Amino acid sequence: MQFARSEVNGWQSYAVVEGDQLRVIQGDLFGQHHFTDARYPISSVKILPPTQPTSFWAVGLNYADHVAHQIENLDAERIARDAQTFRPWHKGVSCIIGQGDTVILPTESDYVHYEGELVIVIGKPARRITAEAAPNFILGYTCGNDISSEGSWHDDPSNWRKKTSDTFGPVGPWIETDLDPQSVDIITRINGKETDRGNTSGMTFGCYETVSRISQFVTLHPGDLILTGAPGAVAALKPGDVVDVEIAEIGCLSNIVAAE
Repeated sequence: MQFARSEVNGWQSYAVVEGDQLRVIQGDLFGQHHFTDARYPISSVKILPPTQPTSFWAVGLNYADHVAHQIENLDAERIARDAQTFRPWHKGVSCIIGQGDTVILPTESDYVHYEGELVIVIGKPARRITAEAAPNFILGYTCGNDISSEGSWHDDPSNWRKKTSDTFGPVGPWIETDLDPQSVDIITRINGKETDRGNTSGMTFGCYETVSRISQFVTLHPGDLILTGAPGAVAALKPGDVVDVEIAEIGCLSNIVAAE
């Protein structure tokens, strides 16, 4: 089942996706709710980011292929070692945008790139859970784009500007609840041309282990989001580009790029 968060005439609600229509849900998606008879064509509503999370997490260098692309001049042993290190970090919720929203390139950035990824959507509070129990705490999955940049802050060891600048967190278009995350294709396209393709089977730390590891120290709450890493190569974005992240079982997250 797919759940979308949308806005119609200034009114926000969750809805279930039924073909080319949304059927409005009344109540709390993460608690008690029921379907109403109200329906809207998807083309007539604004699709919002699928949740309003309290925290937005990411796992870096979670695919060996991505490690190899990102870190030049390293031998196979170094790449293998780096690929075995769990690297979670926090991406500010203020950077989240949704389907069709615009990615803004900051004036200070001289290189901004995409990272198409599968995103975990937490369904209920999770604290110190096992990987085996993790599926019980996951509502579903969506598409994400971990926009990243370089600029005048090259020597800054933190990621707060590189990863959390405004609009650097596209997520959507909706949540798919019936997805086995262990082997799905992630495809990124720029202006309709495929630039990267990978499969979640290549993750070093799978979705269930990722949720478990983060929950050992941080309580995850309903609606929280976790980016699970980019599977391969990345490339620079420029004003006017349209970047699509497609996961066939979920849908396609599409955003246009503009200069600040």
